[in-house]
This record gives sequence, structure tokens and C-alpha cells, in this order.
Amino acid sequence: MNSKAKINLNHLVENINYLKSKVSNSEIFPVVKSNAYGHGVIEVVKKLSDNLIRTVCVATNNEIIQILNEDIKIDIFHLGKIVLNNNVMRKNIIFTINSLKDINYINEKCSKKKYQVRCHIKVDTGMKRLGCEISEFRDIYELALESKYIILEGVYSHLSSADDIKSSHNKKQIKLFHQIINQIKNKNVKFHLLNSAGIFNYCKFSFDIVRTGLSIYGISPNKKIDKNLKPVMKLTAPVVLFKDIKKGDKIGYGCSYTANKNLKMAVIQCGYGDGIPLNFSNKGQVYYKNFIFPIIGRVSMDLICVDISTFNMNEEIKSVEIWGGDNKFSRLEKIAEKFKTIPYIYLTGLTNRVERIYV
Repeated sequence: MNSKAKINLNHLVENINYLKSKVSNSEIFPVVKSNAYGHGVIEVVKKLSDNLIRTVCVATNNEIIQILNEDIKIDIFHLGKIVLNNNVMRKNIIFTINSLKDINYINEKCSKKKYQVRCHIKVDTGMKRLGCEISEFRDIYELALESKYIILEGVYSHLSSADDIKSSHNKKQIKLFHQIINQIKNKNVKFHLLNSAGIFNYCKFSFDIVRTGLSIYGISPNKKIDKNLKPVMKLTAPVVLFKDIKKGDKIGYGCSYTANKNLKMAVIQCGYGDGIPLNFSNKGQVYYKNFIFPIIGRVSMDLICVDISTFNMNEEIKSVEIWGGDNKFSRLEKIAEKFKTIPYIYLTGLTNRVERIYV
């Protein structure tokens, strides 16, 4: 018995189609880094490819290789630092140029193999992570065009606060990106700026491409939950034991919970070994139909304990929901907000011990 993540791939497609309706003139590049946000990259990419998605985004060479090994017919866009080797020098791989150093690196590496690399230039308009400086862009752009080893296909940037519709910094970034666009006369170059939150808050700046991660998995990027987004994952865990707890009994490691009355308890087979955060201890909840059961005691590696005293139905609880699915109480956005964190943490934190089941 173990925890299970039920992955509804039809919801994935429905979410993609909903996002397409918002940016109908732009191509969608789904982001599948970090094991497709915990959903299982291979099954997700196969489903995307079957539904006419032409390009997915990753962050590392290992993620590229993982997809290549499955021989899926899809382009792979590397959002991170370019590192060229025989494993990734393929015609369906697109790399990011972040600096003049990257141009020189490509020329040096590819001259030995007479190989051309498909590339997009990333410009730092205010995120201050990857991307070339605005002042460097023109030189990098010209050198990329001149290089016989670079096929320049796009220019992009990234909003630092796309989830904030009132952000003045976003407006500054958008203005700077327009200045970059105005310098480019090559009609073959495509532009992209928006992530999931940007699609909802700044859709008129969708340009040629949007890169969307969180929303394709059915999670709203804004505080207000968009009910058109359907959660792709439902995480459940089995009940392995029921116990009658007496007033004064102490629960779990560190005796962090003391029962203030007699109660009925269920022991659930999941813990931080599955990716359940330790801060769910004495604060988190699990869900069964319309019932909400509080976690009592500390989350351990393999188990959590919950108070099911309020349960009054004439049936046995065999498993509970941890998050996700169609239950309005277990939406991951609400859980993340309660713990003052972000849904990404929970999704990408799921371990390999959690069985992924695809429907």
C-alpha cells in the first residue's frame, strides 16, 4: 500500500485548449521541467505530442535526454545554460543564448562538427537572472545572425511579477521588450514574454509564443481560482489502521499533539518520504468526500495521523485525498495559500515513492 497520484491527462488537454482560447494567435510551449511539475514527464510529453503540441520547455540537459530516449516526435526548448555535447546536438533541440560568451562557445563547439544550433536569445528586461543585458543585445543579435553555426529562431524575456496586474515593474519590462522588438527586422524571429500568470493578466502581450507551466496542470497562477482550469493531479493515500485515542494520549514523534478528548484516529500511509511537507504537522488536513480531517501529530517519513471523529457515515474510509482532484476543499492553490507558499513546492516535491497512475 502506498500513496498514489492519479494523473488525468484529459484534463491536461482541456487546460491547454482553454489557454489557447485566451491567446489564440500565439503558439503554446508547455513547460515540462522538473518531471513535468511532478506529473511524470514522459507520459505528459507523449500526450502533448499526440495533441499537436510542437515544442516543450525544459531546464537541463538531463531532461532533454530523458525525452530523447523515448523517441517522441517533439521539439525541446532548453530554457537554461547551454551545454553542447553529442547527446543533445539534435535538430529538434532549441537552446538559449544568454550572453556573448554563449555565442563564442557555440561557434567553437560547432565549428569542429560543422553543426548548426537552433537558438533563441534571452534578454534580461528586469528579472536579473538569466538573459543578456539590454545594452548587449544588439551586438549579440548581430553576431548570432552572422554565425554560420546559429539558426536564430526567437528572442524572449520573462516577467518577474506576472501574477501582479498592478506591477509597475511589469510595465517597465514590457516597454523594454518592445524596444528590443523594434530593433529586429527579421520576420523569421519569433517573440515571447509570458508565462502562465502572464496569459491571464497580460494576454495582449502574448506575441508569437507563450510558455506555460503551472496552468496546464490545472493550477491557477493568481489568487483568484479560475474554475476553468482542471487539476490534473489528485494525490491520495491509503488508511492502514484505525485507533481509538483517549484523552491525554500523545501522538507521534516528539509528542507534539496531546488529545484533549477521546477521539477516533486513522493512520495514513504517506509522509515526508512521499513529499508531504513537515509543516503539515498539526496544521494540515486530508479530505474524504465532504469531510475534512485535521492532521494530528508530526508528519513522519512514512505516516501521518488524522482525527476522523467527525465522520458519521456508515462506511469504511479506505483512502483519503491529500490534494488536487475536483474536491473544492483540496485545491492546491488554497493549501499553498494557507501555508504561505506556492503550489510548485508541493508538485515538484513529490518523490518517486508516489505511484503515478495515468487516466
